[in-house]
Amino acid sequence: MNGLFITGTDTGVGKTWICGYLAGFLRAQGVRVVTQKWVQTGCAGYSEDLARHQQLSGFTPDPALAPLLNPYCFPFPASPHLASAREGVVIEAEVILSAYRALAAQFELVLVEGAGGVCVPLTDHLLTIDLVARLHLPAVVVVRNGLGCINHALLTLEALRARQIPLLGLIVNHTSPDGDARILQDNPRIIEQLSGVPVLGSMPYLPIPDAEAFAPIGAALWGALPQHRC
Repeated sequence: MNGLFITGTDTGVGKTWICGYLAGFLRAQGVRVVTQKWVQTGCAGYSEDLARHQQLSGFTPDPALAPLLNPYCFPFPASPHLASAREGVVIEAEVILSAYRALAAQFELVLVEGAGGVCVPLTDHLLTIDLVARLHLPAVVVVRNGLGCINHALLTLEALRARQIPLLGLIVNHTSPDGDARILQDNPRIIEQLSGVPVLGSMPYLPIPDAEAFAPIGAALWGALPQHRC
């Protein structure tokens, strides 16, 4: 396996933090890992999410790789299909696939952070999940813990399974200090029981997440990787 798709049940669920800390954790295990963002919206120039990954992981790739790391970037903060249309650009599947394969030839592991959820459209006829399936990437799903997340998680997992995308596990993220503790404690249990997909761990709510809080999750995911290596 030389790729892993980090997706979420929605936008703003903490995928960027998880992806960055996972890259740092794997680098500490000796894995030559790089992160990739196929489409970034809401910023101009270099991907803000990739910059965050690099800050959290402590690794900055060669600047010459920038077009491969982030093939598409658009300023309008919207779904990729709309953000690209406003710029008169058509997102091409082969551009993304070629960029991924070029990185996979240079690194042991490519962590791909999705934009929003798995069924976010890249064009009027192409979903993010379609490319994940074409590349046969296993997935990790980040779930925002809160009321409604059970449905969001189960639907996301069902969509991934329908396309025979392997599921390595779920990461539950507390993005708010609020919420009923009874609900927050039960959500991971019932999602795991109903889906059969393991919960690799929960990130507590922290104003600024840290690598120490992520370490148990990184260890659980490391154990879930085939042969503990990529």
